[in-house]
Amino acid sequence: MSSMDTIYTDEKDERFLELVGELDRGYYERIGDELSKYDSYNEFKGPHVVILAVDKDNAVACASYRVFDNDSVEFKRVYVKSEYRKRGIAYNLIKELEKSAFKSSFKYSYIMTGKNNQPAIRLYEKLNYYLIDNFGQFKDDNVVVCMKKEFKLE
Repeated sequence: MSSMDTIYTDEKDERFLELVGELDRGYYERIGDELSKYDSYNEFKGPHVVILAVDKDNAVACASYRVFDNDSVEFKRVYVKSEYRKRGIAYNLIKELEKSAFKSSFKYSYIMTGKNNQPAIRLYEKLNYYLIDNFGQFKDDNVVVCMKKEFKLE
């Protein structure tokens, strides 16, 4: 990501919302209306820490987290525009957000994604996330996988 800048912002940033719109449109094109059951879950109901990758003033990728509980954050809305993929951008954005969460005294992070989203699952496994039993609203959902990571000093 050498020629790109990273910018911390929040869930109200128009550049972030535009990228999230692209992410959602892509999901709906691939999966269809079945996704509407997750719409309320994906709303930004509370504050999110957001990081953007910016190339020549254009936001090309994003990732965010929200506080999940006293010890944990949940990573959400990880997205890289198609022409910028396979460059390690999502990996670097998540690593940067993990450092932020760790500095804020969080011990764990969760990520939920589609069980057929193999590129995302491989990325999260590369970042040392591991599969856990689905929980909460995803407990009986066979379309989603839940993953977890414990932050450690590096």
